[in-house]
Amino acid sequence: MTQVIDRDLGWNRIRELSRQLASRDCHVKIGVLDDGKEGSANRDGITNGELAIVMEFGTGSIPARSWIGRAFDQKRNEVQSDMARLLGHIVDGKVSVDKALNVLGAKYSAAVKNTVTQGEQIPPPNAPSTLARKLAKTARGSAGAVRTLIDTGRLIGSVTWSAFGGSK
Repeated sequence: MTQVIDRDLGWNRIRELSRQLASRDCHVKIGVLDDGKEGSANRDGITNGELAIVMEFGTGSIPARSWIGRAFDQKRNEVQSDMARLLGHIVDGKVSVDKALNVLGAKYSAAVKNTVTQGEQIPPPNAPSTLARKLAKTARGSAGAVRTLIDTGRLIGSVTWSAFGGSK
């Protein structure tokens, strides 16, 4: 008589993990997460969240400079690779879902900041009047370049992340 031995090498764990993840809304928000805290308004009385929208999409008088979208467009393949790698670590029990979400948040919020502060500037260039105002504020003898999207640094400093659905 033939005997069949069924050994679970992890499939049941994967199925259970898949069921748990499907029942949660696991995601990371990355960007300027306007929390409405006092002091988040800049010199023009708008919040950093509102300023981020203006800079990303533009207005009638301010050109769009897609800094958040650009960061993720540049990192799309890397994001997908990191997600696949971290999912493997979750399945293997090496990291929690919450930890994986926070790793992605930390890495890609830094990528958004770096898109603005390093490398090629985000077009279009500053208007001559904006450039003159920024140069007037630059410290004498400073070697720093006047970059688009950077004035006081508060907007870039407010880029962060928040993980949702990672722990239960």
